[in-house]
Amino acid sequence: MLEAESLSYSYPDGHRALHDVSLSVSEGERLALVGANGSGKSTLLLHLAGALRVQEGRITFRGREGQEVLRRHVGLTFQDADDQLLMPSVLEDVAFSLVARGMSLSEAHSRAGELLESLGIAHLSSRPPHKLSGGEKRIVSFAGVLASEPEVLALDEPSAALDPRARRRVIEFLRRSKHTIILATHDLDMALDVCDRAVILSAGRVACKGELPSLFMSRELLESNGLELPLRFSH
Repeated sequence: MLEAESLSYSYPDGHRALHDVSLSVSEGERLALVGANGSGKSTLLLHLAGALRVQEGRITFRGREGQEVLRRHVGLTFQDADDQLLMPSVLEDVAFSLVARGMSLSEAHSRAGELLESLGIAHLSSRPPHKLSGGEKRIVSFAGVLASEPEVLALDEPSAALDPRARRRVIEFLRRSKHTIILATHDLDMALDVCDRAVILSAGRVACKGELPSLFMSRELLESNGLELPLRFSH
């Protein structure tokens, strides 16, 4: 469904963020991209979502290349939900992408309202996004991405800055989702709760790939790549 082949990328300052990265994601799969800070997770996720232009290698979605193809089919949420919540109210924020695609304002608001209702957060419709809790902001950011009907959800550190209750709510949302999911995180316990398979990145390279939970049971493998055993395996 979504495939990266020999992907390499350097930032303008010369920092080599990705080195010959190859991976594939099947339809309906839930893939975790894990690694220590600076391992290349976010850079890779931005490429898969079409937010960064490919320098070396190629990315295809159902055999088609190009940033616009990826942007149309892969919905991206940022690590900081505040970077996505820009409108005066939750309803307007969720409707924003629909209006941008040419839908009438009334129809976009109606569609956004239905989506908020389906997610159980219709009561937030008139609230200013900046006054929401961290967990509420995260779910609303998901709603804004879902409004554009992507086939793949690409999520950058969705548990960042969440309290335990909000974190659990996000996990439950992702487990109910029918989308193909790519989850970039250093929260290995969340990855275990949500994902089927993981790719471990280290210094911009693919260090290891494997099925979960078995991949996360090796203390030596994880520590050699700057990670620690998930809490559930550390006793």
